[in-house]
Amino acid sequence: MYKFLVLLLLVSSQLYSQEYGILFTKQKKNNDNIFLLEKDGKIKQITNHNRKDSSPMLSPDGKFMVFTSERIGWWKIWLLDLEKNSFKQLTNSSSAEYGPYWSPDGNKIVFVSGRDGNDDIYVMDKDGSNIKNISKNDHSNTQPFWAKDNRIYYSSKINGIYQIVSCKPDGSNQEIITKGEGNKLMPQLSKDSKRILYYGDIDGNMDIFIMNVKTKSISRLTEHPLMDIRPRWSPSEKSIVFERGNKGDNHHIYVMDLKSRKVKQLTFKNYNYAPSFITNKLNLFNH
Repeated sequence: MYKFLVLLLLVSSQLYSQEYGILFTKQKKNNDNIFLLEKDGKIKQITNHNRKDSSPMLSPDGKFMVFTSERIGWWKIWLLDLEKNSFKQLTNSSSAEYGPYWSPDGNKIVFVSGRDGNDDIYVMDKDGSNIKNISKNDHSNTQPFWAKDNRIYYSSKINGIYQIVSCKPDGSNQEIITKGEGNKLMPQLSKDSKRILYYGDIDGNMDIFIMNVKTKSISRLTEHPLMDIRPRWSPSEKSIVFERGNKGDNHHIYVMDLKSRKVKQLTFKNYNYAPSFITNKLNLFNH
């Protein structure tokens, strides 16, 4: 059975992620660490700590990985320098801080913190300096994405429902993009600025959607009894990676080809979550 599952994993990876590796978090015995599913289907462990590491995102130049960790206290933002194999803690407030994402130029990081008494969106330099609250409202704000149009997209709880909001990196020019029923979470603008990828619960179950920015028309990508959550574009935007599961003993990483809508499962053991594609341009994970 084990050999069969490994074979399935290899075949799935070759069919759907042969261009790119995938970073993700794997939980074993209530301990979370970061892993890499390589282009050839092999799985490599990136962090190995007795406290939880989660939600990895590779920098645009491939030299750094930002992630969330409980290495010292509650969830904080950490940085791994892949060339030096050194770790640095970037945030250190008394609140949970999570959901880091790189600016397109790789010089700044956007993230979520409750340090001002409310979940807000913050921006900081990649060394952890110059932290600034850019949402500054009474809503719960979460899951930021720094788009190629140099605007930050995030979900904000407005009148009890998470809607998609965008603003400039300094917090100005805020725009509420969506309205209506159903939470809309983790919005990500496509490179051509025409589509927003997100997940939501319009019918009570979490599934994945794409919204046309101009017309506001919505295309549903998944409809499954389990939750489909936290999707990410591939660098080519021809596919997405996401989680499917019950947040228990059945929670795995999947890839969807957007043209055919075919879905393949990539992990088969343990609790797996928070996936993101990498381009492997520098291949530093293999050094």
